[in-house]
Amino acid sequence: MGDDIFEVARIQPDSADTVYGLVTLLHPELTPDGWAAFVRDHSQDGAQPSGVFALRDARGMPHALFGFRIARRITGGTTLEISEIAMMRLPGTCLVDALLRFANQLAAQLDLPRIAISLERSAAWPQDHDALQRCGFQIDRVMVLGRARLEPAA
Repeated sequence: MGDDIFEVARIQPDSADTVYGLVTLLHPELTPDGWAAFVRDHSQDGAQPSGVFALRDARGMPHALFGFRIARRITGGTTLEISEIAMMRLPGTCLVDALLRFANQLAAQLDLPRIAISLERSAAWPQDHDALQRCGFQIDRVMVLGRARLEPAA
């Protein structure tokens, strides 16, 4: 498989429905209106651009969706943060490789020195770890999620 299997397409609010089917694979509770609102709320240009992008095959079928934003670090500087929204699994590392190419291009375009990528635990297969390490990425932080207790304080 060659390097050009996937193309990157920025998802605009008026075309959010074109990738809704992929979103519902990981987030079945999300309504079309909820997804459209998410894309609208996370799409901006200017000094702090953010957005949603898809990795699509030659037929235009989306195989992965990611959000991106620019974050300011407490120690100074900025980082391109990319977070998985939904990703299908394919043999090998072609999706991760395409993601890394895009991340590096976007970071260079925005003149950002650092890239942080957040993947769903189920999407980070051993071969993906190897591909990320070959490109100079390493695990830097661990995120844990839990439900908030909405009980009144005693």
